[in-house]
Amino acid sequence: MSLVSAKEVAAVINIDKYGVLGTFIGWVFLHILRISKLNRIYNKHKDKEKITFLNAILDEVQINFEIPEEDLKRIPKEGAFISISNHPLGGVDGILLLKLLLENRPDFKIVANFLLRRIEPLEPYVMPVNPFEDRKEAKSSVSGLKNALVHLQEGHALGIFPAGEVSTYRDGKLIVDRPWEEVAIKLIHKAKVPVIPIYFHAKNSRLFYFLSRISDTLRTAKLPSELLTQKARTIKVRIGKVIPVKEQEEYDNLEDFQVFLRKKTYMLANTFASEGPLIKPPNLRIAKPPKEVIPPIATDELIREIEYLRANDFRLLQSKNFEVFFAKSNKIPNILKEIGRLRELTFREVGEGTNNAFDLDAYDHYYHHLFLWDNEQQIIVGAYRMGLGKPIFEEHGLDGFYINSLFRLEPELNSMMEKTIEMGRAFVVKDYQQKPMPLFLLWKGIVHVTLRYPEYKYLIGGVSISNQFSNFSKSLMIEFMKSHYYDPYLAQYIHPKKEYKVKLKDADKDFVFDSSKADMVKFDKIIDEIEPGSLRMPVLIKKYVKQNARVVA
Repeated sequence: MSLVSAKEVAAVINIDKYGVLGTFIGWVFLHILRISKLNRIYNKHKDKEKITFLNAILDEVQINFEIPEEDLKRIPKEGAFISISNHPLGGVDGILLLKLLLENRPDFKIVANFLLRRIEPLEPYVMPVNPFEDRKEAKSSVSGLKNALVHLQEGHALGIFPAGEVSTYRDGKLIVDRPWEEVAIKLIHKAKVPVIPIYFHAKNSRLFYFLSRISDTLRTAKLPSELLTQKARTIKVRIGKVIPVKEQEEYDNLEDFQVFLRKKTYMLANTFASEGPLIKPPNLRIAKPPKEVIPPIATDELIREIEYLRANDFRLLQSKNFEVFFAKSNKIPNILKEIGRLRELTFREVGEGTNNAFDLDAYDHYYHHLFLWDNEQQIIVGAYRMGLGKPIFEEHGLDGFYINSLFRLEPELNSMMEKTIEMGRAFVVKDYQQKPMPLFLLWKGIVHVTLRYPEYKYLIGGVSISNQFSNFSKSLMIEFMKSHYYDPYLAQYIHPKKEYKVKLKDADKDFVFDSSKADMVKFDKIIDEIEPGSLRMPVLIKKYVKQNARVVA
């Protein structure tokens, strides 16, 4: 039996009443819409079962998809949950959802449209009645809801497309789901199980959307063959963090609950950055390939300088096997080169390296260096570059400060900068990043520096946000910091030389800010939800805010 017959096509376009002629026209449309090819593919693989069938279909039509490995870990290994998804493709997204979830949860079932319910190998994984579709009777809708709730009450996993039908143009603009069905939201609200938002970044063919504008009938007729239009495209998928029942219970009103769930799902779309031009302008410089980082500086040379620092009161503090030192470059030529090597290695790991053999610049030669030494391993663990404002300003003026290379400082800041210690270029080497002690001791070292130099009243410095974050998350972080930790007085005298252009929809910004309620911890969790790979707010930003730091540019 084929997936779709000529008679069924004739029925969809309302010409079955013409008997043989109607069936013949249906047969013509079957070929024009390439449904006949889809039938051949289906008949070729319909005897396969479960994941084998799904993989065979995806391979046959050459559908590629991408999903971060970390996202798959968000799927609960046991217990009931509901996955909610946008529905951009109307068929392929259902097949992909089944593949991804069944590989992790064999008890997963999907509430699907008419197309998936016709695929015999998928019958065990598709709920027999879809209560969310327009084409339904009241009796079957109740039956569908009851079956779904029983499935969940037995501790199984369920997937739904709350829109009930494929996404299409809305208001003549975006390709998005129609308003999500109230029945679907009621089901989620009543089930009281964790919810997982899943977003499919994809679209159907132009012909599909053209036919959709003409009539719903033509849209339905074209839908099966859309499986063939995804060839050579890559469907990107994101799985969000589990929304626990406790968080769902904050929404008593169904409409507010629907908006919340929909936002949680579509928020995942923002991590997909728009692609740049395929052909770069001829005057655009191509980035140089990274140079090989220099080998480690000989340990005996480092130890010789460490012993000199100990003997001449350059050690700020000692804690167990760690020592914190503070010195200028002329006292530590070999240590400085090792700091430059470790800086480059550490920053490259987060996409911020200079691509040079080591990371040192002109500022390093007249700034001080605060660094942490592990006396047991005899290695440098982390460091800060620190500039004492008075000698820097006297010798170089405002141009002597590193931040002046990134920001334009007005003359009104002259007196303040003389009383300022500039901090920057902070790092902790990879093997020590998950340990709290290194950063704590570096910060304790900063306290000791301020005690040794009480004439300085201010600490200032730049903090970087890694390019591993999406533009959306970077924009959110900038706006969040400016909204809650901004100093408008100082900001009028410091201007970025290359300002980052924040691009946020008001609705997205309002949703995130309303959810976080000016709480850094809550906001940090939202960034974690949005970004793959468990990326969170940069640690230094959070630490500075805890010390009552203010953003000025």
